[in-house]
Amino acid sequence: MPGETEYVQVEVLGVARDPSDKSVVHLRDSQDRQLKIWIGRCEAVAIAQRLDQSFDAQRPLTQDLALALWKRLGATLQQLRIDDLWEMIYYSKLTVEKDGQLIDIDCRPSDGIALALAAQVPIFVAEAVMEKGTASEDNPEA
Repeated sequence: MPGETEYVQVEVLGVARDPSDKSVVHLRDSQDRQLKIWIGRCEAVAIAQRLDQSFDAQRPLTQDLALALWKRLGATLQQLRIDDLWEMIYYSKLTVEKDGQLIDIDCRPSDGIALALAAQVPIFVAEAVMEKGTASEDNPEA
């Protein structure tokens, strides 16, 4: 279909700090292209906790609460799509299924990544975003 966006599935490699002490989440696709997204420290902690298999929260985390709410309302998280990059700001949508309908919810990629990891659903990046992001990833303030 003309104009249809192509997506690639990515995995979350981890979170780190860049040389200027900003938090970065690292994503990689099947072609070994890596995408860095600068995120807030709180979101970096949430993602790192989800990646740490030995982490055991005593109480539900924010992502657990969101997933529990959706479940009680009869909805399930299906995927995260990172679909745009404009002036070094990434845009994404969570896709939730309820009663056979797919509903897109705008979110920050960092929140979406933490939720996708919690729900163990796939994360996709638009091919154009992957290309633009990998070309400009070394300059987060550009």
